[in-house]
This record gives sequence, structure tokens and C-alpha cells, in this order.
Amino acid sequence: MLPERSELLIRNAYLIPFDPDVPEGEADVLIRGGKIAEIGHDLALEGADVLDAKGSLLLPGFIDTHWHLWNSLLRGTVGDAAGHDYFSVKRGLAPHFEKDDFYWSARFALAEAVLNGITTVHNWDHNVRDADDVDANLHAQLDSGLRGRFSYGPRDSFAKDQAMDFPGLDVARERWSDDRLDGRLHFGVALRGPYRTSTELAGHEWRAARERGLPITMHCDRCLRETDCRSCGLTRLEDEGLLGSDVQIVHAVHATPEDVAAMARSGATVSVSPLSEMRTMGFPRITEFIEAGVLTSLSIDTLAMPASADMLGTIRALVSSEHARTGRATLTPRIALEMATIRAARDLGLDDVTGSVTPGKRADLILIDGAHPSMLPSGNPVESLVYNGSSEAIHTVICDGRILRRPGGLVQESARTAIATANERRDALVARARAAGTWDGR
Repeated sequence: MLPERSELLIRNAYLIPFDPDVPEGEADVLIRGGKIAEIGHDLALEGADVLDAKGSLLLPGFIDTHWHLWNSLLRGTVGDAAGHDYFSVKRGLAPHFEKDDFYWSARFALAEAVLNGITTVHNWDHNVRDADDVDANLHAQLDSGLRGRFSYGPRDSFAKDQAMDFPGLDVARERWSDDRLDGRLHFGVALRGPYRTSTELAGHEWRAARERGLPITMHCDRCLRETDCRSCGLTRLEDEGLLGSDVQIVHAVHATPEDVAAMARSGATVSVSPLSEMRTMGFPRITEFIEAGVLTSLSIDTLAMPASADMLGTIRALVSSEHARTGRATLTPRIALEMATIRAARDLGLDDVTGSVTPGKRADLILIDGAHPSMLPSGNPVESLVYNGSSEAIHTVICDGRILRRPGGLVQESARTAIATANERRDALVARARAAGTWDGR
């Protein structure tokens, strides 16, 4: 059950707004009807719940732009042992997901998102089997109270010569009206592209998506399948008319200067997943993308391995690794935080709704304890947060005007249940796969 919205007055918080028209510094924020109604000093509203935020930083909630929620229950099974790599485990267990597994796997990840201050999630579903799977994912996202996009994709290990189920997508969109999605969710499509299907089939799927006006996202991870790969091949996508401002490319760790230029010309965006990329693919090309003017955002990718939903930890690792890789300071702490807030909102087409602390936008906000040990001794607030801050310092999370995390922990019982039952649900999934003979691990 979703918490009730209330009129809320946050007093004396230190704003890091990511809006050039809103000054950084101490202020009050008034929330009414799920929106940021006013920002100022000595605000008052009779009957409002007052939250004293003196000594706390107030930021827009973090935004994840590419996350496979469905496979979160693979965490603890994926590992370094032989045959326990991500793809082996996924192939062995994916066929045995039941409807409830899709719901609780997503619900578990979304609970972890709230704990880490993430208020918007791009649910990148590359294992859509039927309408029940779609419903389970959408129910989980709606029940979580978070905002986001659901990108409808093909079944896991789908035949490369088989077209994605666009009729099924159409039925899902008819069933899930904007009102039913509560204004918090919208649809996109996760397409395979010409390196995973034929040129003809990729063109067909792109046309089908564009005829429906749906944003497109595509993995660019040839490096996982092609030995000595040193190019993303995005110039080919440009030549075939597939790149565009409606396309988000994911990973692209081997993007050449020509690839980057093609993205910049077309207006395509890129979502990077630093922890999973550095573990299995290579170093993300953040500096090159930023310097070329390619809109760049951040993602968790998967909870299976090696990431958690710790967005602050992800940002810190990215800033350090990028400086070591390039020797340049293009990626500043502020830009890195923007990649998880306002730039991420632009990537998902939500920058008029969220991503900054701006009057009129929805109230997707986080409060961070400035007196937490990780923030002391205090210095520049943005630098302190990026270089030292811990998710443990996040004490309040608000999405669409609803408080989802308080200093005492998660507000929703369903979020706490998702965490408490994760082990037993994973174990049951593994047992089914072992009984079917598709998995012999533990």
C-alpha cells in the first residue's frame, strides 16, 4: 500500500537544486499535492507536516537509467566460480521464473533503490515472456511508490531471427492506461539492434517502435561476444537511420571517436553502468561522451553482480576511475551528480517532471545528514558528498510527495517483506531450475 501524501514543509535544508534559477543554500521547501509548491525562507502553511532539516542536504532523488529489475534474485548465485558467471546463471534460471518471482525480484530491487535515494528507475526488461510478466513488473513499480520507465523487451535468449512481440506490447499499453500508471510510469522498448539480429529485422523493430512513438534503448556490448572488439559500430546504426534523439545506447565502452561523433550528430544518449562495465567489459568512455556533447547518465544495471543500488558509491568509483583513465578532470563531482539527477531526467524525457529541486516539478527529493561521519569534517557540500558521502547518511526519501524512507527505515511493509524474503525466493528458484536439469550449481 502506498503511503498517503500530505502537505509537507521542509525547513532549513541546504539545497543542492541542480537548477540554475534556484540558489544553492539554506531554504524551506513546501510540498503540496505531490509537487514542489514553493521554495523560500520562513515559509508557513497551516496544517502542514513540518520536517526540521537543519543540517541536512536536500537534493533531487537519484535517477537510474538502465536496470534489469527482473534478475535481482540472481544475486548470491552469480559469482566467480566456474559456471557461475552472470550469463550462465541467467540462462540456467531465467526459464524458471514464476509470476511472483518477477514481482518480488523487482520489488526487492526497488526497496534497495529507496534505501539508496533512487526515486526514478528505468526498468529495462529483457525477459518479457507474457502479459503476466508485464503486469508483475508494473505492479511492483507502482507499489514501490517510485517513478520510472518500463522498457518492454524480448524473452531472455530470444531467437535472433524472431521479431519482438509488438502485438503483446500494444495489448499491454491498452491495458495500462496513463491513469492506471498514476502518472509515474511510461512505456519504452528495449531492442536488440543489428548486431544481435539481422539488419532487416532490426529495421522492422525500429520502425515499429517509432510508429508507436516509443523511446528506444539498446545494449551496445559487442565486447561481450566478439573477441578483440574495439568498436561499438554505431556509425553503422547512423548509416541505417537507427540512431536518433529517441535512442538511448547502453554501455558503449568501446566507442571509437567515430562512434561518439555519430551519437553527437544524431542526438542519441548514453547510459553507463560503471561497476558492471569495469567488471566485465572495460572502462566507460565518460570523458569522451561529455566532451562531445553526448547526454550521459548513470545506471546500476543489475543487482546480480557486482553492483548494489549504492548510487553514491557508483559515482565515486566512476569519478576516480575516469580521472585515472584519462588524466583529465572533465568529469567533475557536480557533473557526476548531474548524471544521476537532471541529466538522467533528460535522458528519460522527464526533465520537466523531476531531476531538480524546482517549483512546479514533482516532489522527488532526498535528505542527507550533513553530520553523518562520512560527511565530516565538512567542506564543499558537492565534493564532500561525491568523495566521502555514504548512502547510510540518507535519512529521508520522498517520491511524488510520498515519504518512502524515514530516519527509522523503510516506510512500506512490502519493501521490508521483499528484503526479508529474498533468500527463500532465490532458493526456491534455484531448486526449480535444478529439478528441471538446467542448473546444477548452488
